[in-house]
Amino acid sequence: MATLNIRVPDEQKEQVEKAAERGNYPNPSEWIRDAIRDKLKQETTLYPKEVERILEVWEEQEKDELETVPSEEVWKELGISE
Repeated sequence: MATLNIRVPDEQKEQVEKAAERGNYPNPSEWIRDAIRDKLKQETTLYPKEVERILEVWEEQEKDELETVPSEEVWKELGISE
């Protein structure tokens, strides 16, 4: 396991320690690891625009009406740069 050193204000350190205690974590480090996992999940969650487009494509495919589109067009439509 790797080590990551961070600096936080004293007040924030105390808040993390109290939160770890309230959450029955064995130590503040485990609380921080859990918080990082939660944040990473949020970062990888699909957003409504992407979900809507995926559903549209799925419905078109089900109706056998799916037209292929160059990936560059899809990225542009979604506002994503490759």
